Amino acid sequence: MSERVGAVERELLERTRTRLAARNAEHYRLLVEVAELDRQGIADRTGDRLVERLVQDLARCDRAEAVRLVDEARDLVPRPALSGEPLPPRLPHTAEALSAGTISEAHVTVIRRVMRRLAAVEHLEGEVVAEAEHVLAEQARELSPGGLGKAADRLLARLDPDGAAPDPGAGRSDGVQLLRRRDGTLDLRAVIADAAAAAMIDEGFDVMSTPAGPDDPRDLPARRADALKELFAAAHGPDGLITDTRRDGTPDGGGDADSREPDANAPEPDDAQGALIPAPRRPERTSAPAAAGRALLTITIDHRWLRRAGGYGTLTNEALVDVHTVRRWACDAEVIPVVLGSRSEPLDVGRRSRAVTDAIRRALNVRDGGCAFPGCTRRPRRCHAHHVHHWVDGGVTALDNLVLLCSHHHRLLHHGHWRVEMIHGRPWFTPPAWIDLDRRPRIGGRPPPSVPDQAQMPSRS
Repeated sequence: MSERVGAVERELLERTRTRLAARNAEHYRLLVEVAELDRQGIADRTGDRLVERLVQDLARCDRAEAVRLVDEARDLVPRPALSGEPLPPRLPHTAEALSAGTISEAHVTVIRRVMRRLAAVEHLEGEVVAEAEHVLAEQARELSPGGLGKAADRLLARLDPDGAAPDPGAGRSDGVQLLRRRDGTLDLRAVIADAAAAAMIDEGFDVMSTPAGPDDPRDLPARRADALKELFAAAHGPDGLITDTRRDGTPDGGGDADSREPDANAPEPDDAQGALIPAPRRPERTSAPAAAGRALLTITIDHRWLRRAGGYGTLTNEALVDVHTVRRWACDAEVIPVVLGSRSEPLDVGRRSRAVTDAIRRALNVRDGGCAFPGCTRRPRRCHAHHVHHWVDGGVTALDNLVLLCSHHHRLLHHGHWRVEMIHGRPWFTPPAWIDLDRRPRIGGRPPPSVPDQAQMPSRS
């Protein structure tokens, strides 16, 4: 049960939403004025000669900001033809959304970047380019600028594959430069051209450079530097790669590695041959039931409280947790719920089989691509698997009842104002009324291809 949002709070939320939309619409009106300065040649009369320089003086801003405003005005404001007839904006759907206040300056920046890129692609039909701008403007109404950027990158990879995946032999190569300074410090610069290797390294830094608690004073570059030092310290350890490489004739360390690895030639279960996503080849956990890096918790709670979403649960250390937290933890954490009856007798000790399996988790990673909440850009490894229909209420642990959510949006869903449901195998999120008065559902997860291939577009002939 969510906390109540009363009439006063709703009024405040609506005023804030209205002012944010008005700010976006006001930016469009500013672009209209900038376009009029440009059209009338006012800069020539003031002696500035360039409208960019005139805007820079008027706004007391940097030149880059003035150039951006002028360029946005030329893309989003109707312009006159040589005959004097008005022409539509170069980006009509983006202009419409900004003038209505439903997208921001940051969204416009993303869309203009993509459209400049597509304009330079040879043999791309005009209808495809126009449809791409339409799609991006519609997605911008629901996604954050960061989420729109990721959707735009996927669109570019589809419409401009040569630009998205350059030829590895076209002058780009891996390289690491080490500059040893006299004071003993090391200046390190690296370029990783292999996209797969770059993603692996990026993911590794992401894992190892998280803050060590809320009081960690280090910024991100400092945490990455410490992570790199830790990697090399581990490589120098007794079983590290550097230590093994130094051993003459035994690069693998000469240890009994085969005894620790699963047999690659071992027969698979009967149903493994037909599985879309085969189970991972690794030994079954016997002595250590909890997954690495994840605690195994036992929570005791009265079944009536669990059903009514009231009361609290008790951990093994006698700490109390509210029922909303219990339900959220039970979605994806290694939690064993002990449900008590009216006389405090254990009615059910939850089985860990309801936990998300590796195969389902991989399928979720592919389908949702990270946090499925619209506009969120959290990667899959930083997400939980949320049961759409909670397992406490009879929900099953299956792909069509699960969705990836980062910790923030996981809490938001359990708070009760947002709703999520699965429609045709995709998660759809319904916002509260103070976000959208019409409460229109928004599709989540990795956006499906939404721009038709050029071959599917109508011919100009």
